[in-house]
Amino acid sequence: MNASDKSPVETHALRLAESLRSRSTVQVVLECLIHGSISSTALLGNIFVLYVVYKSSRLRNVTGLFVVSLALSDIAMATLVTPQSFAALIAGRWTSGFIACQLQGFVVITTVAASLQTMSLMSIDRYFRVVRPMKHRSFFTMPRARVMAASVWILSLMYAVPYVASGRKYIFHPGKFFCFHEAESTFEADVIYICLCISLAVLSFCYLNVFRHLRLNAKRVKNMRGAHATTDNNARHISPEEIRLTRTLFVTVLGYLICWTPVVMIDFVEMGVGDWSLSRGVYFFYTNIGLTSSSLNPIIYGVLNRTFRREYKRIFCFKTKLSNQDEN
Repeated sequence: MNASDKSPVETHALRLAESLRSRSTVQVVLECLIHGSISSTALLGNIFVLYVVYKSSRLRNVTGLFVVSLALSDIAMATLVTPQSFAALIAGRWTSGFIACQLQGFVVITTVAASLQTMSLMSIDRYFRVVRPMKHRSFFTMPRARVMAASVWILSLMYAVPYVASGRKYIFHPGKFFCFHEAESTFEADVIYICLCISLAVLSFCYLNVFRHLRLNAKRVKNMRGAHATTDNNARHISPEEIRLTRTLFVTVLGYLICWTPVVMIDFVEMGVGDWSLSRGVYFFYTNIGLTSSSLNPIIYGVLNRTFRREYKRIFCFKTKLSNQDEN
């Protein structure tokens, strides 16, 4: 087949593959360091999150269960997706075979969907805890929360099924250096964007109402203190700890959106100008900024949550003491 007989997508794929293959040694090392550092941070950070939840009795509740579910999706991304991509960065081509490519494409869709839906579930939990606390006590019990978390994962596993069932395959994208759906846009391939829109709608509704209620509650408490009155039940049930936790979880959502907004924008730009037509540098940024979202949550918890911060200090102080003892 002559070059003139190739489709635009095939032409762009060859261009990206050649760009991946012809990198200098310095560029290969730099790209591997960037991708490997983000992946390692995501893996180790979320393992610390699981450890902290396990060690702290204060986190063995509904919120802690959802935090664990979110951490597991990030660990799955770091362990089942990035190793093959890291190998492709080193070799300059896909080296893991056809089956591994299909598995990676499936896992990418599943973990992204699980993260989005878990954060939506966390926002619903915060909505009921802050806005409708009486219903929260009866509805968000631990047995029901376990069913909810499991349902999120079952539903996430189903998102990739329509694409696979339609007979399509995941193929290696030499720009994004992971296995992605075929270039042609189809309903089956766009299911994840439907998930994104629904999740964003749920997150927006819940957190807008939560922060509106918190603001009204703060004003009510201030007015009652000014009038030397006793706070009513509505004002009393929102403790400072609950407010801090709500803010922490909101910042995790904000961090996720900051990372994934460029990803979605690049996807939509690509749809407009042509599939696979952007530069490899843009696609390299695309993959790594999406992966960064998996490494942010442990950092956010450590900065904003007192329990996580205390446990992190214990872990690292313990290691410091051991090293000091060894030196002595």
